[in-house]
Amino acid sequence: MRGLAKSNLIEPQADASREGKMTESGQKTESELQNYPRKNGRGLFVIPVAYLFAIMTGLALLLAWQAHQVMKAWNRPNNYFSEQAANQLIDFYVWSLVALAIWQYMRVFSLQGPRWKRDLAVHLGIAIVTAPLATLLYISGVAITGLGKRDMSVQARLMYNLRGEFGQNIIEYLTILAVLASVEYYRRHRESQRENLQLQHALTESKLQTLRAQLNPHFLFNAMNSVSCLLHRDAGAADQMLSRVANLLRLTLARDDSREVGLLEEVELAEEYLEIQKIRFGSRLRLEIDIDDDVLEARVPNMLLQPLVENACVHGVARTRGDCRLELRAKAEGRNLVISIYNDGPSVRPDWKTHSGIGLKNTIERLSLLYRESSTLELLNFREGVRLVVRIPLVTTPATIEMVDPVLPRTPAQSATIM
Repeated sequence: MRGLAKSNLIEPQADASREGKMTESGQKTESELQNYPRKNGRGLFVIPVAYLFAIMTGLALLLAWQAHQVMKAWNRPNNYFSEQAANQLIDFYVWSLVALAIWQYMRVFSLQGPRWKRDLAVHLGIAIVTAPLATLLYISGVAITGLGKRDMSVQARLMYNLRGEFGQNIIEYLTILAVLASVEYYRRHRESQRENLQLQHALTESKLQTLRAQLNPHFLFNAMNSVSCLLHRDAGAADQMLSRVANLLRLTLARDDSREVGLLEEVELAEEYLEIQKIRFGSRLRLEIDIDDDVLEARVPNMLLQPLVENACVHGVARTRGDCRLELRAKAEGRNLVISIYNDGPSVRPDWKTHSGIGLKNTIERLSLLYRESSTLELLNFREGVRLVVRIPLVTTPATIEMVDPVLPRTPAQSATIM
């Protein structure tokens, strides 16, 4: 910052004080970048002025103490800490006001977008005008407080500082502007990231809803087909199956649109579906369900198990003439939840992925949307039949998506069958 008299303070001290002022401007920016409400797409910045000036005061007193110690070590006369402190406080407060003005100018001339050259030219013009104004404000503060009268007159000091500080003040203006423009660029980059994340999240949710909507008519068609198979052979069994189908539909429609539910809820829905299949296949269908207690609360995709067990019934049990075994198991392996469905029906073809039906394709796509590379679905020949294995991350609490850092700076320029 400035000394009381230009002839009494050495240049290194002035350089150190100016470096402190640049540090001050950087700290000021961080304190400013809070609570920036939108208004007509541009925004009105509300600055925590009290915090800003508290930081300024602390830095000014620190530099004043430094200058006082330097002068004391050199045995300079008329070395008073109070005068050094007053001098630094005046200079800091003047540039605080200038920095606040620059921040407000950036509401219109933000140096962002295709018109940044025009904005830079405008700021350069403002800097040329501001340079002598900053000096006038400083000298006015010095004159009011009566500092340095014994060294030179106010008029002489004004002329001396106007000549010596014009270019220096322009550089200081542009330095503060560069700091604020950098913060604005970073803020816009983060805002763009957040908007892209929100758009991606909305698209993912839309796809999941569409995929889930495909399952209801697909399941209903297969259920009605099962009823029609029994209607002419066993009317009582067909009537019982219709009742079970109605109950299963109620359970399905009663669910909300959550992307994930507890595994226990999924198992209950799958059991209700398997009860329907037991009516259809009778004693031929032998069920075994083994779910570890420690994974009952694990989160799984909504409507995960029903299309998979339906796939096993349609392509396993329905294609065998004798007894057929169907096993549903779930357990934890490390940080993964492993769900396996086994049936001892016909073997699976090697190119099953390219010949999958609605149920399996739907499930594979939903797993990809929800877990990316963290999930797998495998269908392979196992023992005398086919085994389907699903691996997903083991989570026992509802998943949340972090959109972006909750605190973002606000700136003035803001505006079922498979084969």
